[in-house]
Amino acid sequence: MSRGRIGSVDPSEIVELGAGDAAHIFTAARCLAGEPGDSGAEMAERGAALVTALPVSLIRAVHRYGNDGSPHGTLLVRGLLAGTGGLQATPATTTPPALDSEGQVAVLSLLAVLSLLGEPFTFASLYGGRLVQHIVPVPGREDAQTSEGSESVLQWHVEDAFTADRCDFFGLLCLRGEPGAATLVSAARSLRLPAAVERVLRQPRFAVEPDAAHGAGPAGELPAVSVLSGPPDDPEICFDAVYQRPAGRGDDEAAAALAVLADAIEEAAVAHVLEPGELLIADNRRAVHGRTLFQPRYDGADRWLLRTMVCASKRAHRRRGASRALR
Repeated sequence: MSRGRIGSVDPSEIVELGAGDAAHIFTAARCLAGEPGDSGAEMAERGAALVTALPVSLIRAVHRYGNDGSPHGTLLVRGLLAGTGGLQATPATTTPPALDSEGQVAVLSLLAVLSLLGEPFTFASLYGGRLVQHIVPVPGREDAQTSEGSESVLQWHVEDAFTADRCDFFGLLCLRGEPGAATLVSAARSLRLPAAVERVLRQPRFAVEPDAAHGAGPAGELPAVSVLSGPPDDPEICFDAVYQRPAGRGDDEAAAALAVLADAIEEAAVAHVLEPGELLIADNRRAVHGRTLFQPRYDGADRWLLRTMVCASKRAHRRRGASRALR
């Protein structure tokens, strides 16, 4: 990934909350955080209840984003958290024990905003099936192509490209930032591809293996899927630079199309370095994302993001048993 050519999030994709808005959300979230129960269903319900504390400007912005999209498939919310000065130390694991009150407020704030776009869920195989995951550098996992990595570039991908049950949107809420770690996003609608290449990418000639975050071993026979789909002016994308390959052996045309696509993704990319209190929402069906490398310190003050994913269709959510942790 070359940061030299990468642009920035468009001003139309940014929502600024005032200090009074954040304080109101914090007070309501702290009250809800005191309720008993920590199951995924209970957390999702509390997040939904917190929607009543969100400012109208934010609700409208998320509504427009969910319906109309945005130039880069993102929405950046600034000032969601009232403050992170009293936050506990950054954990050195993606499955830490219970959070303190400030961390619980952040969890509910994230769930509240994302619930405007759909039903929060995760996979049982992903970081203990936690509805809200922790994105932190983990000792010994510096080169991992997962949320635990740091010293290697996180390559372009959509979340859980290997399954049709992947999320429609996800949100990254920054508790602690890292100046060297830029989140990268590239929207499918911005890709400039030769017609012949796009035609190949729209054919079911590609396979995606489950990624390491799910603890998966070597996969058996994989379904053949397309990389691009949907209308030409607002296409959807299913791409993973590490785990995707041509489905058929010797399909050089498909392999070449993936290489051209990778270059086009770089050309269309934007970057943003998340700061504490910022929430970056991305469309997992219409944009790919990654992260630049950074040097962890393991001193309790490393980069710390919270992530949650949502299914935009309540019908699909019900058909999957309304499960908060899919198996």
